[in-house]
Amino acid sequence: MIKDGAGSQDTLEEPTEESLLLQIQALGQLPSPSHTAMRLFSLLKSGESGLKDIVAVVKSDPTLTVRLLRLANRPGNGAVRPAVAVEEALVRLGLNAAVHLAAGLSVLDEALTNHSGEVSAYLDLCRCSLAAAVTSEWLCSQPGIPAGAAEMFTCALLARVGQLALLRFYPEAYSGFMASTGNVDELIRLEHQNFGIDHVTIGSALLNDWGFPAVLVEVIRMAASALEDRAGNERKVIMAQVLHASWEVAPLLVAGATEPLIPVVRSALAMLGVATSDEEVQRAVVRLQKGWEVWCREHGFDATAPVASREDEVAGQPAGAATVSVVFYAEPCALKPAWIAALEAAGYRVVEASTLEESGRQLTGGRAEILLAMVHRQTLYVHAATLSAMVTGNGHAALLLHDVQDEQEHAELLLLGMDAILPLDVSPALLCAQVTRAARRIQAHRLLESERSAHRKLLSQLAVTTRKLHRQTLTDPLTGLANRRMADAFLTRHWAQAERRRTSLSCLLIDLDNFKRINDAYGHDAGDRVLQELASILKRQVRQEDLAVRLGGDEFLMVCPLATESDMEVLRNRLLAAAAQVTLETGPLVFSTGIAQRDPLTMKSPGDLLRVADQKLIRVKRGR
Repeated sequence: MIKDGAGSQDTLEEPTEESLLLQIQALGQLPSPSHTAMRLFSLLKSGESGLKDIVAVVKSDPTLTVRLLRLANRPGNGAVRPAVAVEEALVRLGLNAAVHLAAGLSVLDEALTNHSGEVSAYLDLCRCSLAAAVTSEWLCSQPGIPAGAAEMFTCALLARVGQLALLRFYPEAYSGFMASTGNVDELIRLEHQNFGIDHVTIGSALLNDWGFPAVLVEVIRMAASALEDRAGNERKVIMAQVLHASWEVAPLLVAGATEPLIPVVRSALAMLGVATSDEEVQRAVVRLQKGWEVWCREHGFDATAPVASREDEVAGQPAGAATVSVVFYAEPCALKPAWIAALEAAGYRVVEASTLEESGRQLTGGRAEILLAMVHRQTLYVHAATLSAMVTGNGHAALLLHDVQDEQEHAELLLLGMDAILPLDVSPALLCAQVTRAARRIQAHRLLESERSAHRKLLSQLAVTTRKLHRQTLTDPLTGLANRRMADAFLTRHWAQAERRRTSLSCLLIDLDNFKRINDAYGHDAGDRVLQELASILKRQVRQEDLAVRLGGDEFLMVCPLATESDMEVLRNRLLAAAAQVTLETGPLVFSTGIAQRDPLTMKSPGDLLRVADQKLIRVKRGR
């Protein structure tokens, strides 16, 4: 029976998922699409822009232009001839799908560029996202799969964006959770237990915020849900099946082993209703692995090598030039060997590239920090935008060797992001000096990022500790149920909602029978086991929207929004039936209950609701 009236203590509002998301947004930079992708989203949403407007935005981003052309020309799309213009690529892919692809690929790029160097799980997750995208595209090419390849590619890329956010916010703690389990349900349980929010909720909030289509957000949610939620033949259900299967395959694809992939791919195809023989599955796995290797080359990292941070790559090397690499794109010329020899003598690792695109992959893949490019005047402005796009990050530098003499052109190139403009006959000594100047700026940037990373780690550890302490103040340590403080906050919130919306609100008060006799006869340890057993029953029977509470001693409470008194009778019978199945050393698990439903005419506060339930409980106890 209740000893204290509701509201007798200061209430402490339980953090909502919205407030926790705001904390994450405030404390760490979340993954996000590029400015170009957001402009494309805005154009689509307005409904007033046509193909011409979208083409103009895409062409402003050379990297995106190349990627969309590659996707439009991927093997197996049924096209008679390759698309050579942006307009053709957009029409072939579809405007919506192309914009979604732009968003997904730019989020991946941003994640690879701005990851926390000390958490390898971040890059591993990026690799798995890309592997899942490649797998989903391949699955969509199978006969009878009613899902768009471009749509599913993007869904797979963005399906775990909530995990990227949690890795930024809680780098140490969350990477440990990811390493401890490969089961999504278990990971979500750990997320709720430690952070009060899960990666699916965070990801959905981010995607909705960006303007991602609601139906695709729902597909991503379904793919992370229970198997029975992915049953059926609706298009979005099949899309969720494809997405779930892709993420089952992705880690094995990254690992590079063929044999473990075969049964997983066979199972995925069978689930999607694609009948294949063992030989066909083996050939399919080989094709899938080849497709993955192509995508890896385009993003500048090896398909099967384990991910390592830049800090790991340079561990043990002396400070200075040896920690900075140069990617060199140049046409054959007399001074080129002397330039390379001087840079290597100064301790720089020089990687030669045959194209500017290859140079870009070296930079974005983290294999080089300085771009050294020799571009002649006649092709300079063809490459200018590409050069600028490569070095927009603070961790890169670009030095341009060229034959332009005009000061105005020099100024324009510097504004594009070039760190230095050097003549084609620059001496090896001067070239080394300019590279060293750029390297020092990069090393200063690294030091700053290291300090920021340490600060973020400290803040994330503090946030985790604060969150755990907060949960402890709202939880009963013996049973794991909510305590009286949380019950007061929960009741207050849902009482206000019931008043505002004119909906029902009910509670069930529970009191163990003969609990004092149990403690006296069997000891307090046995009494604790009785309390824990009852709590376990309540946890199993409670709905997601309800709250199970231990008020103190042998008193428990269930608060059920939108439930009526008859609903609570059903609940009481379920609890009694479950208790009847329990065998304890102390005898049967027996308890009395009191039910109350909010009455707007006679009840003015949550305390009135609890008092009515308490009065009914007292009458039941006296009648025994």
